[in-house]
Amino acid sequence: MIKVVQAFDRQLISELPGDDAQSLERKLATAHRLFKDRRAWLKPYERIDILRKLATLVEGRREHFGQQIAREGGKPYTDALIETDRAVDGLRSATEILRTRAGREIPMGITKASVNRRAWTLEEPIGVVAAISAFNHPLNLIVHQIAPAIATGCPVIVKPASSTPLN
Repeated sequence: MIKVVQAFDRQLISELPGDDAQSLERKLATAHRLFKDRRAWLKPYERIDILRKLATLVEGRREHFGQQIAREGGKPYTDALIETDRAVDGLRSATEILRTRAGREIPMGITKASVNRRAWTLEEPIGVVAAISAFNHPLNLIVHQIAPAIATGCPVIVKPASSTPLN
């Protein structure tokens, strides 16, 4: 069990179950299996929907996250609210990049072999993302890892910092 305590007075906030090696291996295997199955990949519109909903959920619980960040990590409450706002912005930014970023056309017709041909790049997920959170910005820094992973379509497993796992 992971004991989560307040930074200020070390009072118990919560206890959470931790993962053992077997549990982590199962999660990694599941993520890898999902990645290998191209039919299981989320479509861009689905990823946009996930990111938008997550941004709305975090924004709707701004006070909760601010208090939780302050309690767990000892960050001043005003700074904790700023961290929450930055996390929401990070989620929205990933959505916008996903909406506007696309593959690029590769110039053709510049060699004899490429006359009357067209080529372009496609962006695809590259694999499983292991997102490891830092204690000092537990919400915003994990958003910096999961938002691009979701936007790109990579399966992601989060390992929170042991002192600030609730965020």
